Amino acid sequence: MSDTISFGAKFIRKLPVKKYSYTDKIYKQDTANLVELDVHDKKDMQALEDIAKDFGGDSYVNNVYIDARQFANTDKSKVKKKFFVLTRQIDDFENLKTLGVLGVAEISKISPKGIELDYLQAHPMYVYARAPRFVKGIGSAIVKYLQLVNDKITLIATSSAFYKKQGFKKLSLNGNRMIWVKKES
Repeated sequence: MSDTISFGAKFIRKLPVKKYSYTDKIYKQDTANLVELDVHDKKDMQALEDIAKDFGGDSYVNNVYIDARQFANTDKSKVKKKFFVLTRQIDDFENLKTLGVLGVAEISKISPKGIELDYLQAHPMYVYARAPRFVKGIGSAIVKYLQLVNDKITLIATSSAFYKKQGFKKLSLNGNRMIWVKKES
């Protein structure tokens, strides 16, 4: 499959996840597609609304949808946020299906080489599933991609254990603010 797809939602790249094989009773490498949504595209906004409902309504994804709606009627040059979906869907991203969505992220640009990770949420059915989860590594895949293309990422974590595994460090002992900085090679 080509890495260039010209639909409303913009294909970014394939990301590695792990899919459970019920036959072999192990996790095997698999991929999912990272797609950037366009807040000015009605289909993308409808998909994001449907995803928020599918994730349970009162979730980070609902906050992502609310934030995206605020920019829907804003000049494209003034939108300083990006909205991503990790999906098992393999094509036709212009018609994003809720069923295949694994996770969602929202970022804000804070500098030419730095971002704020505003929200990151894997689908609750993969986080809170009784073992074994059908797919795992959703949040890690999105974070690793963001680390690949940015030099600095900051965030406020409700739980720091996941982000510590991704190389983030707390900015203060008693706060929830965390940072990751790319190491110079």
